[in-house]
Amino acid sequence: MPVSIVTDSTCDLTSAQAQAMGLEMVPIIVRLGDREYHDGVDLRLSDFYTKLDPNGELPVTVPPPPDDFAALFSKHVQAGNEVVCITVASKLSKTFEHAQQAAAQFGGKVHLVDSKTLSGGIGLIASGAARLAKTGMDAQTIVAAAKRWIGTQHGYAIYPDLKFLAKSGRINKAQLVLGTVMHLVPITRVGTDGTLEPETTVKSWDQAKQMLASIMSRRLERPTASRVAITHTHAPELGQTIAEELKKRLIGPLKEISVWEAGPTIAANAGPGAAAIFMLEE
Repeated sequence: MPVSIVTDSTCDLTSAQAQAMGLEMVPIIVRLGDREYHDGVDLRLSDFYTKLDPNGELPVTVPPPPDDFAALFSKHVQAGNEVVCITVASKLSKTFEHAQQAAAQFGGKVHLVDSKTLSGGIGLIASGAARLAKTGMDAQTIVAAAKRWIGTQHGYAIYPDLKFLAKSGRINKAQLVLGTVMHLVPITRVGTDGTLEPETTVKSWDQAKQMLASIMSRRLERPTASRVAITHTHAPELGQTIAEELKKRLIGPLKEISVWEAGPTIAANAGPGAAAIFMLEE
């Protein structure tokens, strides 16, 4: 049976990228003031930064309701396909839970995967799954491959303005004080269960960029089997700098390395000027 790949907009793939890969995204809801928008549908990335007031009320993200997942699942199941749905980490959002509620309506034809990551990490898993689906692999094989990749993945991030993470509850008060009062830059990692955890703290933003590449280079035990995604929030030069710093530290080439701009969902939680690096082994 053919397989359709579904993910959510936290994956930070553009609509054009997703279409080219043959996958579909359920949009996360972004709340700006008293207005709600669907990421990538009625809220373009350029519009997000125009509407964002870093000194005013900060944006909030809301998981898609189960009905949004059900509508997309139904389209593919009615077309005769099974569905593999890969979502943002269940520890970071209720998106997985809502997808689970929707999947229960389809008699085992929808298979869920908790990515245990976010942003470019999901993008790597979802794009890999879409590539397997195009070769005709069945849903069980694709799910098994995705779970194998998840077991190899790592992700790290840096943020110039911690108040966005603090508002979303993804860092604690002590980390906020370190960043704002003591002018230290914390580096977070994606834990094995998908939660954001402290990795280390450095004394400057320049040092943080170097450290991000250095940490990831040590995690890349098999570069030629590894796919890497670097995401940034409205900071393309930062993304490219981290990519070049990583390449300098590696002996051999990577299987794949990409630099993407994160969408409104990630930008709402990380703030402008942030960057993250993700990898998995295939």
